[in-house]
Amino acid sequence: MARLNKYEKELYELRFSPMCKPAGEVANLTNLESHTTRARMIMLWRICRGFAEWGPRETELLFQSTLDSISEAFDVFHYPVSQIMLEARADVWEAGLAPQNVVSAVDDIRDIPMRDFPELSHEKTVILGGELAHIQDNRLSEMLGTLQKTFSNTPVWVTPAGSNEYYLGALDRVRERAERVVEGIIKSGAKKVIADSPETAWMLQKIYPKLELNLPDNLEIALLSESLEIKSSQVKKNLGRVFVHDSRSAYLIADGLPSHLAILPGHLDNVDDFGSGTVYDAPRQLLEAMGCERLSGTWMRALAKSCGADDGLWLTYPNFARGLGDQRLNYIKGLGAEAVVCDSPLCAAHLRGILPKEEMPVFWLPELLSE
Repeated sequence: MARLNKYEKELYELRFSPMCKPAGEVANLTNLESHTTRARMIMLWRICRGFAEWGPRETELLFQSTLDSISEAFDVFHYPVSQIMLEARADVWEAGLAPQNVVSAVDDIRDIPMRDFPELSHEKTVILGGELAHIQDNRLSEMLGTLQKTFSNTPVWVTPAGSNEYYLGALDRVRERAERVVEGIIKSGAKKVIADSPETAWMLQKIYPKLELNLPDNLEIALLSESLEIKSSQVKKNLGRVFVHDSRSAYLIADGLPSHLAILPGHLDNVDDFGSGTVYDAPRQLLEAMGCERLSGTWMRALAKSCGADDGLWLTYPNFARGLGDQRLNYIKGLGAEAVVCDSPLCAAHLRGILPKEEMPVFWLPELLSE
C-alpha cells in the first residue's frame, strides 16, 4: 500500500474527527456509520498500519462513495481527503483487489471508441468532449447539436479523457487513453482546447502533467463556461429563480478553498467564502448578463454536494448515484429554485434522468444560448 502510506499522519488525525458528517453524501443517504468520512479514514489508517487488510467489504466501502472532496472542502483544515481516496483506490486496483463492478466499469470505458481527431478550422480550436463521450444514448446527439449551434465553426472531439478510470484507481488505463488524447492534440496542431466540463479541464491541466504527458507549451486550455458568448437576443431569457449546480470536479481546479466562515449556518455574505475561481465565476457571470435571478445556499461552489454523476460512482453504484441526485434536487427545490443550470453535461443528463422536465428544467450551460 505504498501510495496510501504517504498519508499515515493525516489518517491518524482524521480518524478522531466526526465534524464532516454534515458534508456526508452517501452517509446521509444510507445512514450507515461505515459510509462516513471518519469511519473510512479509520479503516484506511488500520490498513496503513497493518492492523487490518483489504477484504471484500473494505474495498466495497472504498468505492461506495465519491472521492469525498466535499468533506475536504467542509473541513476547516482542508485535509487532503480526496487525494487519500485516489491513492487508496490506486493501491487496490494495482493489487488486483478492486470489486468486480469496478473492474467491469473500467472495462466498459475501454470499449468506448477513440474517435478520430476532427479537422480543425483556421482558428485551430477544438472542443474536447471528455464527459460527453460517456453519454451513450440520444442525449448525446442533442447535446452535440447544442454545441454546434453555440460554437458554429468549432469542431467537437468526443472521446474519453481518462477521468473516470483515474477516479477508480486504474492508472494503467488512464495512461492508455491519455497518451492517445495528447497524441491527437499534438498531431492536429491545435492552439486551443475548450474542455466540455471542469472534469475534462482537470485532466488536461492537472492530471496529464502529473502523469508526465506533455501537451504543447503554447496550448491554451479553456473552460466551456468562459468561452460562451451571449448574443443580444439571449440576454433576457426568462428562467425564473435559478440555482447553479457546481460539479464536484470544479473543486479540483478552483483557485480558492472555502473559508471557515462558509460552514456557519446562514452565512451567505460573500460567495467567495464558499470557494473562488473562474470555474465558479464564469457560469454565474453568464447568468447575470442574461438577467437571471440566481439563488444561493450553503451547499454551493466548493461546498456543492454531488448530484451523483461524479467520481465514477454513477458507473459502479448507480443506486447510490441516483439517491445523491434526489438529495441534490430536493435541496435545490427547497431553496425555491425554478431551474437548475449545470457546468457539466454529465450532471445535466444525470439529473434530467431523475427529475421530470415539467417539475423543474435542468440545463447544461450551453443550452441557454443555443435556442
